[in-house]
Amino acid sequence: MMKKHGGIIIGLICAVAIAIPYFLGFFELAEYQGLDLLFKVRGPRQVSQDIVIVEIDDRAINDFGRWPWPRGYHAEFLDMIEEFEPKAVVFDILFSEKDAEHPDDDMQLAAMTKKLGNVFFASFFDLSSDKVAKRKNLRAHKETIPFKILADNARGFGFVNILVEPDGKVRKIPLFISRDGQLKPSIDILAASYFTESDPFKLYAPTDGKGFMWINYPGSFDLFKKISFSDIPISIDQMERGEEPALNLNILKGKIVLVGLTSTASEDYWSTSFSALYPGVGIRASSIDTMLRKDYLYRIFVPEVCLIIVAIGLAFGIVLPKRTPMQGLIFFFVIIAGVSALAIIDFAFFNIWMDFVSIIILCLIAYPAITLNQFIITRFEKGMIEKELQIASRIQQSILPQGLPQVPGVDVGVKCMPAKHVGGDFYDFIKLFYDFVKLKEDRLGVVIGDVSGKGVPAALFMAKSMADFRGISHNFNETDRALSAINDRLTEEGVSGMFVTMQYLIYKPRERKIEYSNGGHNPLVKVDAAGNAFLLTLSVGTPIGIIPGSDFTSDEFPVAAGELFLMYTDGISEARDKNGKEFGEDRILESAKKYRNGKAQEIADKIVADVVEFSRGMPQHDDMTVIALKIL
Repeated sequence: MMKKHGGIIIGLICAVAIAIPYFLGFFELAEYQGLDLLFKVRGPRQVSQDIVIVEIDDRAINDFGRWPWPRGYHAEFLDMIEEFEPKAVVFDILFSEKDAEHPDDDMQLAAMTKKLGNVFFASFFDLSSDKVAKRKNLRAHKETIPFKILADNARGFGFVNILVEPDGKVRKIPLFISRDGQLKPSIDILAASYFTESDPFKLYAPTDGKGFMWINYPGSFDLFKKISFSDIPISIDQMERGEEPALNLNILKGKIVLVGLTSTASEDYWSTSFSALYPGVGIRASSIDTMLRKDYLYRIFVPEVCLIIVAIGLAFGIVLPKRTPMQGLIFFFVIIAGVSALAIIDFAFFNIWMDFVSIIILCLIAYPAITLNQFIITRFEKGMIEKELQIASRIQQSILPQGLPQVPGVDVGVKCMPAKHVGGDFYDFIKLFYDFVKLKEDRLGVVIGDVSGKGVPAALFMAKSMADFRGISHNFNETDRALSAINDRLTEEGVSGMFVTMQYLIYKPRERKIEYSNGGHNPLVKVDAAGNAFLLTLSVGTPIGIIPGSDFTSDEFPVAAGELFLMYTDGISEARDKNGKEFGEDRILESAKKYRNGKAQEIADKIVADVVEFSRGMPQHDDMTVIALKIL
């Protein structure tokens, strides 16, 4: 069950492990960071031209003196801009108490406020925390409003509370705060509704379900149209003198004029998605801009994102187990890139905010978890296969002769070193075989073969070839006829594409002769009694099991005491050193001459040892077998 559906189960577990904490809000700050990234990737946007910010900046503070200013300055400001007919004037400044030292200034400000009839002032609620609340609507028990005469003559007043997220950034603004069972509007929605001539309680502005509107920041504060408070009297004075004003105040006509502090000494700076220092009046402007352009942000509902998380978790569970590691890695990056691209496109073109960070986290967890599970399963299966191959290897070894033949007049030695993969994985079965066949009149038949290919097919074909030859060899006294017979058997019953090279030798002790035939195998090596080593280049013939009806030739020659004959496989001649050079037949001849005076078994052992030393540091690429026959 785990093997078949393990990927799906793990993918689902990972999805649930992410979806539940996401649903409970544990990833909220991470998603907020994702929102900040989306803003930066999207870049700046066009702002509403119906908003003009009048800054009380460093220049204005230098010109008019330390803040707070006498109320008369603001009254004169209203008087100066009246003729330019702004649509609304919004003070992001709290005038909560009368000025005992300058009561006339308060009266003047109230009179100008009444005269313009479109001035909005700020109020402020005392809340239990300046952090974003978890309740649907904020509740307050105390409200600080403009002093009475100012409030009575204003078009309206609204709260200017700015609440931050736990990470200290401002991303949304409350549109209403509940007090004594009544909803009090923010100054932003009052200004926007007045400008659009609509009821603030009926103005469509989607919220997050808790009474907050996501601020769709157009970009940095510099994108807004701004003028210094100092430019107003200077331009008016220039106009009265008949000069060209430094600032054309007609830009105020029909606009929402926001008045607020931006001086460096001001404490009204906040951290936002675009800047760590964003003036409060800029947040007001961004909020009003969002409502005027109806450029609202829509956040995909949490349940929908949970479904996406589950779907992607299942997709990983279904796809990864069926793909190669490289394909799985490509799938992982495609999902990451696809989710990121979808989030960016939705945000940039449709104002849809998708919580993509939790989905990315899922991908970062699900991919390694499922991949690790597949690795464990593969390792387990590989271990099981390796054990089976080790058993098969031992069985195959048992097929080979377990002892050396005892025949008068000849000493026989054998060294067989099966190959295996680096690391001990026995995928490379022993594909060589040799056998000693006791014939009539004490004749000794010796066969050596090398099966094509590797792995289980080669091993099985080796076993079949050897068993068939053992049965056939007793029926033929001639080596060539024996090879023809086994060739016909394997071509008739064999497997397409599989063949074996084979060399068959018969030692005749009474006649002191050797007869041999070759079926596509390496040549027989002879070292005479004088120590001369050479290859017996009998016609090689075709490999066994390819062409039915193939004929093979044989050769027979007398032997004398002290002569040595070697039969070997290409694992000996084709062994390579670190430079890629082969051991080759010349080195076989040299080793045969060097060790010719030893016993047959010593000769076979030492030749294989020479090959191992030659290819030191290189993995054994093929099985190596040497059979030595020394005439006594």
